[in-house]
Amino acid sequence: MGYTTDFLGHIDITPSLNEAEQAYLSAFSLTRRYDREEGPYYVPPNPYADQASDDTDRTNRPAPGQPQLWCRWVPCWDGCCLALDGEEKIYEPTRWLDYLLQHFLVPGAEASRSGLEVFDDFTFDHRLDGLVVGCRRDNKELFEIRVEDNVISQHVLRKADPRYLDYPPLPYEEVIDRDRRQTSRRRSGSRRLRTV
Repeated sequence: MGYTTDFLGHIDITPSLNEAEQAYLSAFSLTRRYDREEGPYYVPPNPYADQASDDTDRTNRPAPGQPQLWCRWVPCWDGCCLALDGEEKIYEPTRWLDYLLQHFLVPGAEASRSGLEVFDDFTFDHRLDGLVVGCRRDNKELFEIRVEDNVISQHVLRKADPRYLDYPPLPYEEVIDRDRRQTSRRRSGSRRLRTV
């Protein structure tokens, strides 16, 4: 079933991502990060039409070295920051941020040595700084993900409390859920219109 975490904040990127970096990281976050035959950095030409492998065991196994099946960090339109995408279930945000940093963003990043053409226009010269705060819905644990000069830390601000497991949603959670449902209905309605 899983749990939902609400996030607020962003991580600044200096210098801003270039067009190639922005496009790749956006597509990377849109695709299921399973153990692909093409390797862990592969992004299909159209991430919205990504075809999963027929091998369900493989499709449910994260790519080697990747923390989970979905990377929810996305760059902003100007490439000056990263933020979580607002999806309902976001897992391993700190480990994913560290993965992006170590593989795509900093000097000496892993992808810079891959020899893959997709990284030819990457600069691998970024500095990340910022703060994101998360609150788990199930137990109300409040925590921060802080980045200072490419060093990532996570700290609990308020410990989890199991008493909240059976409580109804807080008012702000109800509003977020309502907005998600409305957005989902609008998206599915526009898809139906396009297929008619």
